[in-house]
Amino acid sequence: MGESGNERTNIRLLDPRVAQQVAAGEVVDRPVSVVKELVENALDAGASRIEVELGDGGTSHILVRDDGSGMSQEDAALSVLRHATSKIRSVDDLESVATLGFRGEALPSIASVSSFCLTTSSGEGAGTKVTVDGGDEAKVSPASHPKGTTILVDRLFYNVPARRAFLKGPRAERAAILETLAHLAVAHPRVAFRLSEGGRDYLSLSAVGDGDLLERLAQVHGVAKARSMRRVDYESGAFKVSGYAALPSLTESSRARQTISVNGRWVRAENLTRGIDDAYRSTLPSGRYPPVALRIEVDPRRVDVNVHPTKQVVRFSEERAARAAVAAAVREAIEWRPAPPAAVPRATEPSYAQDRLPAPRAYSPSERNERVAERRPDYNSPASPLGPAAPRRDLNEVRERLARASQPLSGSGTPRREENPEPFEPPERGALPRASVEELRVIGQLARGYILIEEPGSMWVVDQHVAHERAILDRLTDAEEGTLPTTQALLVPEVVELPQAEAESAEGYLDELAVYGFEAERFGPSSFRVTAVISTLAGRDVAGAFKEALSAARGTGPGRRREDHILATIACHSAVKLGDRLSQGEMEALIKSWLNSRLPATCPHGRSICFRLGVNEVARKLDRH
Repeated sequence: MGESGNERTNIRLLDPRVAQQVAAGEVVDRPVSVVKELVENALDAGASRIEVELGDGGTSHILVRDDGSGMSQEDAALSVLRHATSKIRSVDDLESVATLGFRGEALPSIASVSSFCLTTSSGEGAGTKVTVDGGDEAKVSPASHPKGTTILVDRLFYNVPARRAFLKGPRAERAAILETLAHLAVAHPRVAFRLSEGGRDYLSLSAVGDGDLLERLAQVHGVAKARSMRRVDYESGAFKVSGYAALPSLTESSRARQTISVNGRWVRAENLTRGIDDAYRSTLPSGRYPPVALRIEVDPRRVDVNVHPTKQVVRFSEERAARAAVAAAVREAIEWRPAPPAAVPRATEPSYAQDRLPAPRAYSPSERNERVAERRPDYNSPASPLGPAAPRRDLNEVRERLARASQPLSGSGTPRREENPEPFEPPERGALPRASVEELRVIGQLARGYILIEEPGSMWVVDQHVAHERAILDRLTDAEEGTLPTTQALLVPEVVELPQAEAESAEGYLDELAVYGFEAERFGPSSFRVTAVISTLAGRDVAGAFKEALSAARGTGPGRRREDHILATIACHSAVKLGDRLSQGEMEALIKSWLNSRLPATCPHGRSICFRLGVNEVARKLDRH
């Protein structure tokens, strides 16, 4: 270092204002960063309502108003200085951070790249107004303000044109802010949120008094999607995981609806999202993501939130355990468990075959008269529907019986229900029968492709192929050692032709495919001979399964994902097909094995397996209102 030829390196201290703007770029890079920092400060202040107003998607101005604890004049003046914070006192405090903001850099960083105005009041005495223009010295003055804080950020990056040039259009910036506020609202359901621009509300969420997360999810995602989410409640070691996870039948094209919070802090943690993916293995099509809202509680000393200036990336002291806890929690929630059989099983209803009506018989006149006399009722008989009049009852007795009949059962105040009420759960993609397997009755097969089953109050239509596919896949992936299907030799080996280019590379995967039951060898320049397969594939499309298994092995990297693809391919080609005729016993066995699988709502590719048709819907179709 020093001199190099005729050049000389000069090291000098940056101007404080330039240094502050450089540091600001670590915390604030676009309007959504400003909103996130200010909203998290409001949450730390105990706000119950937070309002955000934008101008041009936040590029011209951002206003954040809260009803939190507010600040005194002294604290307000210090809040815009570098490294000023009320949330840590020593290095030891960094090991157990329990607040959302703590670095003491957000407000001064924002103030250094905008026209900044903070007005606050603690509710005692006069309020305080602090203004900073582009990092200049702060101006402090008294002001009138209710308890809480209002921050106005005007002309963001007006003094850093290079950064302002990288901002997106107002619509894109507003969309990013809306997504961030939605995540923060899910993480904090007890707080009311509002986002507006130009007099239009883009988000308006009332506070959920009891902190019911499902109600907040219904506000954010809609009631229909909230119905498809299942409660998560799991604890393992140092981690407690709670919240809601959607059934595999409900997916989105991105992770925008996956909210994960750690000790109340909304985070983007790749390790935790991988745990979610582990839970949904072999249930989703590629590129689809189910909505989830998870709260992870862990000792603050086991998580480092100071990994990144934005504090949105976290690191655990036990990364593998954190991922495993999330995977186990979500998997336990979305797995379907058949309902236990009733104490008194319903008697099996006999199947009836409709006989042809006999041809009408010709009777003589005398025979007809005799039959009419036999059918004529004896009006004096007590058994006759038109027999003697019943004895007269006391009117007071009738009134007393009506009063008793109209009283609520057990004093609960709820009316008596019908003997076979219509199930409460409405038809939805991914719904499953509520009755136990023993209570279901297989009606028959429709068009050699769909199995009809009856439960009290409804009928279910089941896709026989994907139901069998799901049952086989669970058998392959979850079976204990020794219970896996065996390898079965083919009486006539299957010769599989491949393109010349694929045949050369396919030979390198034969040893790997042998693990999954494919025993194959090269048989000519561009063909292979399959001599044995897993027993579930015997008598099925062996050539197609072998080709797709090769494609799955080539198309994915080594590891769990490749294994999932290969097993899903085997299950698909092993399952019965649309058009296969099934006997009554075969249908009953298929339904039982399907409903005893872990995730019977969707096939490995994410398609629905069944749908429900309620008796009320049938009645409406037949005008029996």
